[in-house]
Amino acid sequence: MSFFDDKGVLGLNSRNLEYIKPYNKKKAINMADDKLKTKKFLSARGIPVPRLYGVIRSKDELYKYDFGSLPSSFIVKPNHGYGGEGIIPIVSKRDNVWVTSSGEKISHEFLLSHISDILDGRFSISNIIDSAFFEQLLVAHESVGNYSYRGLPDIRIVVHNLIPVMAMLRLPSKESKGKANLHQGAFGVGIDIGKGETTYISYKNKIIDEIPGVGPIKGLKIPFWDDILLIASKCQLITNLGYLAADVAIDKTSGPVLLEINARAGLGVQIANLAPLKKRLQRIQGLKVSNPEKGIRIAKDMFGNVLEKNIQSLSGKTVIGTEEIVELILKEGIIRIPAKINTGYERTIIDEKLADEHGLRNDEYQYNDEKSTLKLKFSIGNERLQTVVDIEKITDKNVSVIIGRRDLTHFYVDPAKKTYKKNEDKNEKLISAKNINTDVKINYSEIDQKLIKIDEKLKILYYLRPLNLMEEKQKFFKNFKNNPQFVYPELNFDLLALKKELDHIATDNSPLGLLFEEKRTEIYKKINLLNNRTFDEFTDYSIELYGRPDEKLTNECLDYLAKNKNFYSLPAGSVTAEEAKTKMDEIFKKYSLEKWETSIKENMVSDAVAGKNNRLFLRKGALFTPARLKNLIIHEIETHILTAENGKNQNYEMFNRGFANYLETQEGMAIYNIISQEKDEKYLFIAISLVVAVDMAMKHSFVEIFEQMLNYKIPPERAFRTALKVKRGLEDTSSPGGFTKDFLYYKGYKKIKDFVGRGGSIKDLYIGKFSVDDIELIKQLPDLKKPKYLPKWL
Repeated sequence: MSFFDDKGVLGLNSRNLEYIKPYNKKKAINMADDKLKTKKFLSARGIPVPRLYGVIRSKDELYKYDFGSLPSSFIVKPNHGYGGEGIIPIVSKRDNVWVTSSGEKISHEFLLSHISDILDGRFSISNIIDSAFFEQLLVAHESVGNYSYRGLPDIRIVVHNLIPVMAMLRLPSKESKGKANLHQGAFGVGIDIGKGETTYISYKNKIIDEIPGVGPIKGLKIPFWDDILLIASKCQLITNLGYLAADVAIDKTSGPVLLEINARAGLGVQIANLAPLKKRLQRIQGLKVSNPEKGIRIAKDMFGNVLEKNIQSLSGKTVIGTEEIVELILKEGIIRIPAKINTGYERTIIDEKLADEHGLRNDEYQYNDEKSTLKLKFSIGNERLQTVVDIEKITDKNVSVIIGRRDLTHFYVDPAKKTYKKNEDKNEKLISAKNINTDVKINYSEIDQKLIKIDEKLKILYYLRPLNLMEEKQKFFKNFKNNPQFVYPELNFDLLALKKELDHIATDNSPLGLLFEEKRTEIYKKINLLNNRTFDEFTDYSIELYGRPDEKLTNECLDYLAKNKNFYSLPAGSVTAEEAKTKMDEIFKKYSLEKWETSIKENMVSDAVAGKNNRLFLRKGALFTPARLKNLIIHEIETHILTAENGKNQNYEMFNRGFANYLETQEGMAIYNIISQEKDEKYLFIAISLVVAVDMAMKHSFVEIFEQMLNYKIPPERAFRTALKVKRGLEDTSSPGGFTKDFLYYKGYKKIKDFVGRGGSIKDLYIGKFSVDDIELIKQLPDLKKPKYLPKWL
């Protein structure tokens, strides 16, 4: 069987249908085809590219162009060229003639004629009118230049899912006239991704033993290898091309420099590596890769000639079998039972007999008699989940639980892997909480600090704040029909490493243990959210972390806004951020919070935010009415900051940072306090509009949300920020989906109102930052201190 008979070889049709069409959007392909636009875009984002000397866009510009302004060496390229056609590398000028890298001499008239052909589209990928440009002629690094015939060698790296999948060194030959294009006669040399060393040599789709006149080249170490891989992976991240080839040259003085990116990369790289490309692409399908650095580590492990690591360490997903032992985390303790993993079921099912034996049909487990569902926590392997399960009769006598696909997003299912034998009786697997070893003492202070240390790194709002926000905002306000295209900060930590740290944190079933376990689960969800910024799954992970408005809540909010469309008419603000700062600092003194101070900050999404390090931030340029300033004092200082300060007085720092789901309670308290004290329902109006905006984001674009907010008489600046709040995390905000956090304001308000209406004391919620749903667990904690700081009205 020949190499091309291997089913894993990627052919042109397969490449186009399976990788280019689904992963390369037309907009991204168009940009990749435009070399000038691509280089400008990438250069502005830190990718090294050759210096640009000049551009000619028309025949008129051609005949007026001052060729004397060019250096003695440069390269002429068509902007929309393809396959190396139309490129002329000029190495010197002698006696009024240009000398190319192949030694050919060309006249000024020939150069003019050639550029004229470029402008006419002779070398264009689509035969369209083109432009020509002059850029820096790079000088090859001697490590690879010595194996090349005169021209510039380059390294082509195929990247998919941020993972460099395959690479080759392309060496110009005499036949290719100094160009590094294989179809013109250049040599392709495979590169071991893991080591950065050359392997096989290909020439015109055949493997040869050595380069004629040069000799064998196997084992040549490519310099700057990690930098080259990083450039290639970053190019994919920045351009949003899901499948691309990056061509990188190694300049003698500058090191690695990107020549161009290709959205329709040729397939000769497979021959040079004697490895089918499709097999490699299939192996990385579905891996969650958070950043280029992780993509490179995966590439080296999976495709280098080194010992492969197991898929769990590569993907961050736990590998499980179709039959597993799961641990149900109940109020009475933990029980270990056999379960089946079945993606044919949407939701997880628990056997009705098991539910009755352990008394799960009650409010503690949020049992719904009408739907026959309840809320359970369970763990498989090192992963812990909280989910709604259906109660049904399971006919298979060997299992008590069937795990459905909704709860399998963190797992790879290996049908060959089994954890228990079928003939074992499921009742033998039940372990009473009384039998659990309780001799091991849990160090709660250590758990507290470990969770906080991890949580502190997950600055969600920072990592969801677009780097190009001001630029995109200016574009938007010039034309309200332009959906912003956002770029986000790179993560400066290893998400997989954080997950591993979480895996080693063990809790118990005491009230505090359950609270810490909830926080651990929440942190997992935050990691998944950040890991999926700009990806389609981002919305799903946002819903998993924060939830989303249900139909009843959305309709309630739509009815409210329909009746109060003109409610948001506000007088223009007259209090500047600097004046507001003075007032806020006075309030800090009033409550004896000397360590707190107000700072003014640029480029904030909100007008005011309480930070974690005794700082209250105000947006530079914000204007406030006196009434709104009062509301902000209640919201930020007399709710969030007083609660956080009381949390500092408790035995565990998590009371200050915030237990799981504290945000809903804190924001709900803030709105409740404002409405009860100032009788100002404008805050309620804003919170309700955010519910509608979150619901709209699931199906509508940034522009459509903005326009709907304008229909509710919300001013353009506020409407823009509302759309931004619910569309951050997406790259292309014309796409459906978004960030669901901000519907919690109104949902939280309703919960607090209900809590107080049932006789709950708002003072209890000032003990520290936790969810009102956990108030009974909180009250069971020993040495709980009463709140030191309370608003004046309490």
